[in-house]
Amino acid sequence: MNKIIIHKPGYIQDGKLDRQCGRIIIYDGGIIISAGTSADHNYLLRAHASRYRINKDEVISNATRLYYRREDYGLAISGVRKIDDEDYERHSQEYRQLIENKPRKHI
Repeated sequence: MNKIIIHKPGYIQDGKLDRQCGRIIIYDGGIIISAGTSADHNYLLRAHASRYRINKDEVISNATRLYYRREDYGLAISGVRKIDDEDYERHSQEYRQLIENKPRKHI
């Protein structure tokens, strides 16, 4: 069953995350999704660079950073920065597919 994913710019903000929220980073076709609020985006960015053996500075500079919140209908997604929201809009179909194909234990 695919969850509905709705992009809601500004809906989720750091400092207001709860147990229903988490973080996502997407870079070069790879994705890391935190399960809950434990890992910050910087940790995820470094982990992504290490996992895929990519230059850390390149990942930190160019990865898309998102928040998610589990809702009754599925997931609400918000960019961390305006540029992340814009990038999500440009690549929404690809990013939705990456999120949907991630194992359910994460989201």
